[in-house]
Amino acid sequence: MTDDFDRAAMDDFQFRYINLLAERVGGRAINCSDQWFASCDNLVKPGRGVFKAGEFTEKGQWMDGWESRRSFGRQFRMSQLDHDWCVLRLGFAGRIHGVDVDTHHFRGNAPLQVAVDATHVKLDPEPDTQWTEIIPRTDVLPDEQNPIPCDSTERWTHLRLRIYPDGGVARFRAYGEVMPDPSDYLENETVDLAAVGIGGRGVAASDEFFSSTDNLVMPGRGVNMGDGWETRRRRDEFNDWAIIKLGKRGTVRKVILDTAHLRGNFPDRFSLEGCLEPDAQVPPEDAVWTPIINQQSLCPDREHTYTREVLCPPEQKFSHVRLNIFPDGGVSRLRVFGIADWDAA
Repeated sequence: MTDDFDRAAMDDFQFRYINLLAERVGGRAINCSDQWFASCDNLVKPGRGVFKAGEFTEKGQWMDGWESRRSFGRQFRMSQLDHDWCVLRLGFAGRIHGVDVDTHHFRGNAPLQVAVDATHVKLDPEPDTQWTEIIPRTDVLPDEQNPIPCDSTERWTHLRLRIYPDGGVARFRAYGEVMPDPSDYLENETVDLAAVGIGGRGVAASDEFFSSTDNLVMPGRGVNMGDGWETRRRRDEFNDWAIIKLGKRGTVRKVILDTAHLRGNFPDRFSLEGCLEPDAQVPPEDAVWTPIINQQSLCPDREHTYTREVLCPPEQKFSHVRLNIFPDGGVSRLRVFGIADWDAA
């Protein structure tokens, strides 16, 4: 773990970027050199992994991560390799700003070093695919999160994690920004500007006691009550709010607000506002917020669709939206459909 990229820096990365390898956004492990003790599929799962003392399989201690066999001095002599590797597909193509190689619970069997390669291909890598090293061999610690910076500026679809010489990694996270390809969309096609697949992010909220605003922009409907944004119960006269930075600035023509699984804790009402501050991660305090939808009553466990209720002119563009809920509660998903300004930086 590098001295100039400590846990505070990783916290900043988690705030500014998303984990492009997360299982929930489509990240997948697709191939590896060896997974004798534990499957490489575990690398993209949520959380840090668990340890079940005394639980063994026919291959050894059950481990929640990817673990190769002891190969140093045996298999490697035959294959001419000095490391194990795993190829992973990003959920969304994007730019990588840093990775976290988490060796949680791998104490006597963690690798000594890791390196990361990247490539951009339409489908999945072939044996002759050309790879670019984006993180050189770097020391890692056992049973620790190991954040490592990356200064690559290109758009990647796949990563290859190399571990030296062998061992186990619990989770592998690649923090970056989604870079959608405008050629994937038709001219004037209506898209969900808030979606994580376009680059949407939750960037601020009055309260995230039970769950994060990032859940609002995730794919699909929420899988349970915890898969959304939920605040604690207010005991004052104010209301809660969340700010979403749209993936691309654009117009707003339709909004869907989903309270899936939220039956006893959905908000009574909501409203939506927008502003145009394209250069800001979080809009400044003096940002001018324009009403998009005035207060509307909500129902539990339901998708609410709004088109006629959209107040702003068809040509007005926004970079951020602010979801206001009255007085508090939980929302599963927020969809903001409009025409993206693909020419904007």
